[in-house]
Amino acid sequence: MQARFLKPAESEIDEAIVYFDERREGLGDRFEQDLRATVDFVIAHPFSGKPLTERVRKFPLQKFPYSVIYVVDDPEIVIVAIAHCRRRPGYWLSRLAEVR
Repeated sequence: MQARFLKPAESEIDEAIVYFDERREGLGDRFEQDLRATVDFVIAHPFSGKPLTERVRKFPLQKFPYSVIYVVDDPEIVIVAIAHCRRRPGYWLSRLAEVR
C-alpha cells in the first residue's frame, strides 16, 4: 500500500511544522519525523487505527497531540487530515467527498 495526502492535509502538515519551528528550532523536524513514522505504521497496518465511521480511521502520533485521519481505499491509504486532538473535532468531514 501507499499513502496519498489530500491537499488540505498537506497544508496542515506545513502549518504545523512552521508553528513548531517558531516555538523551538528543530521541533518542526521532530514533528515531521513523528508523522512519517505514524504514516509508515499505518501503511503497514492499515486497520490498526480507531474506527471513526465505517470508512474513516484515526491513528495518533506518538509525541505530538495530532492524529492521522485516513481512509483505506485499496490499493492506497488516503490521508484526509492531520488533526490536532483538541481543536475543531470533525472539521475534516467535508473532505470525504474527495475520497472515492
